[in-house]
Amino acid sequence: MQDKDIDQGYLLNSDEEPLRLERQSRIYGFEDDLRHLALAPTEHVLDAGCGPGSITREIAKSVPEGKAVGVDRESNYVDFASRKADSEGIENIAFEIGDVLDLPFEDSSFDVVWSKHLLQWVPDRDRAINEFKRIVKPGGRVVCCNFDGFCANHYPVDIELQKDIDIWFEAAAKELGFDRHIGRKLPSMLQKAGFGDVKANFIPDRAFNGFGGDSEKRWNWDVQWKVAEPFSIKVFGSKEKAKQLRRRFVDHFNRPDVYAFCTLFYVEGKKM
Repeated sequence: MQDKDIDQGYLLNSDEEPLRLERQSRIYGFEDDLRHLALAPTEHVLDAGCGPGSITREIAKSVPEGKAVGVDRESNYVDFASRKADSEGIENIAFEIGDVLDLPFEDSSFDVVWSKHLLQWVPDRDRAINEFKRIVKPGGRVVCCNFDGFCANHYPVDIELQKDIDIWFEAAAKELGFDRHIGRKLPSMLQKAGFGDVKANFIPDRAFNGFGGDSEKRWNWDVQWKVAEPFSIKVFGSKEKAKQLRRRFVDHFNRPDVYAFCTLFYVEGKKM
């Protein structure tokens, strides 16, 4: 990972990230997302920050008389997403390169705007939400899905490990604007943007919740810490300390007696 990736904000950006996100989507499944989206068959839906297009493809299947559009600022993600959709023969779908702070769509273009695990990486979150509001039709919905308490709760607790985890996330918040407690803030943020009928639901985050011992979850954690290693070196001052944190974290959270808890918020508002 180059320094420019840190400057851009998405710490996990890499050539392999689309594949990791695709595998992570299988840990989640799509039932919870689709249930909270509650889409009508004719709706036009934007997936903002679509990554590899995993949920975008499922959205397209749920709106057979409508259309799903994914947008991401990384061209390699958009290319990956387009090729996956083509390979599955999905026709009512499209992907575009674009930034959520300045979306390449006209006003009132979509019935629903959806984002998942995006806004925690966007320092100017209010601007992004106002862009969502701009492009959704009057009476349309914006639905944001984000975790809350990411890497903040586990038991039995390794106190020294948790101290280092908190130091890491404090640095990520200061330098990147990353917010691991964004879920609880979303209802107020949507109200502030002028949305009406704001609703919030939350469930356990399937990818970052439960006892250790799941090989896919361990792999997911390990890859994320590996890609983030340059930032960890910056935080702790040495490559060895960065590697130690990764080892300690992955080993501890993978113990079958350690239970980690993270909440996943689904928050929606209607454009009045």
